[in-house]
Amino acid sequence: MNLLDKVRNNIEKYEMLKKGFKVLIGCSGGVDSMVLLDCICRLKDEYNLDITVAHLNHMLRPEADDDEKFVIEMCKRYNIKCVTRKVDVAKLKKEKGLSEEEAGRSARYSFFYEIAEELNIDRILLGHNKNDVVETFFLNLFRGSGLEGLASVPPVRDIVARPLINISREEIEEFAKVNNIPFVVDKTNFSLKYKRNIVRNEILPLIREKFGKSVLNTIFRTVEIIREENDQIEKLAQKFFEEYVQKEDIYYVLNIEKTKNLPVFLQRRIIKMILEYFNSAISYDILKEIEKLVSLSSGKKKVYKNLIVEKQNDTLVFYRKAEESSFCFEISLDKEHQVFYKNFIFNIKVTDRIKNQKSIYIDARQIAENKIFLRTRRDGDFIYLQAGKKKLKEWFIDKKVPRRWRDSILLLAKGSEVIVIFDIYSNIVTINQKYKVKPDTKTFLEIQFVKMEGDG
Repeated sequence: MNLLDKVRNNIEKYEMLKKGFKVLIGCSGGVDSMVLLDCICRLKDEYNLDITVAHLNHMLRPEADDDEKFVIEMCKRYNIKCVTRKVDVAKLKKEKGLSEEEAGRSARYSFFYEIAEELNIDRILLGHNKNDVVETFFLNLFRGSGLEGLASVPPVRDIVARPLINISREEIEEFAKVNNIPFVVDKTNFSLKYKRNIVRNEILPLIREKFGKSVLNTIFRTVEIIREENDQIEKLAQKFFEEYVQKEDIYYVLNIEKTKNLPVFLQRRIIKMILEYFNSAISYDILKEIEKLVSLSSGKKKVYKNLIVEKQNDTLVFYRKAEESSFCFEISLDKEHQVFYKNFIFNIKVTDRIKNQKSIYIDARQIAENKIFLRTRRDGDFIYLQAGKKKLKEWFIDKKVPRRWRDSILLLAKGSEVIVIFDIYSNIVTINQKYKVKPDTKTFLEIQFVKMEGDG
């Protein structure tokens, strides 16, 4: 099977393209991306493709501007659109505290995704090949990556596809030679200051010398097996994630009781999925620390930059660090009010009769001469129940209200005295015994609250 047939086969096997797709080809001008460009242009009519090329100038080498001009010129020859951009990767490296390789990768993908959104692109095509897969496997192995890292570079991830994924660099170079496809050579590919080049130019040649030339194919097959098994584990973890993790407002809540019987590797996958929602750093040490929280007492927590992981009863709660926030709205009895709080609407007014059994009614005589507020909790809050006066904090404990809810539960209050507790999470309302409607009540404060659509 020749190289073009292999590309076509990959496209069909991994459903990389459909007829009429708008595609963006990431092109550095190197042999991989130029062969990819040539192949996709050959398949353009077969798939009725709308092709755009994207080239990022990293500004790291004196030849970078010449490479950009080369890509622009080649796109003119192919009669396809070309978008270029200059990014000072060295500056980005310093600003973000990344390695040069990480900064370059971040800049490229940000550029590709931005252009893809702007042009309504269906697929981003990149020139990663079999050698890249094996190199990435070793790089991740040396970093101590888990199964996901050892699965290396996938053929397709979201809108990114890699049609050369199982084709060796030697085959690509031969195709370029036979078909007279011009390309530029990046001299930094030979610099040993980059870890990938150490793997590419020193480690892999030694492995080939000691184990034979076919060892690249053997390692690649191993990576494919790892990827297939990793994909199955990921699907299983996703299933349990949906069952055992609840999103509550700004919180992700992991049910410890339900997850404790799962194998440890699935527990870690679920935790990693939650951390990914917060774009948090993920490492073996962090995962072990979070696992240890499970056996600690309620209230214990770990803080990672802007993320907090806290043990709350039989759950692990993940949330961002934030400044303390509160809500307070003054209610005047001579006006009607419509108050929006999270995903609820509160309609409040004074009336002379009970009209709606779904509304909350309290005796307005008890508050006629006092200011009242719809607000969140404060120190010293209390409420009168049938058993007598109780601190709000004690009420929360008695009702087993999770800590993560307590600062968000809305109260109708007069000074420190709570008139009504609106537990918006459990949809339960508790009215102060002193303010309940009596047989001789003639003036009522009517409170109607309705949940709006959405998560709030």
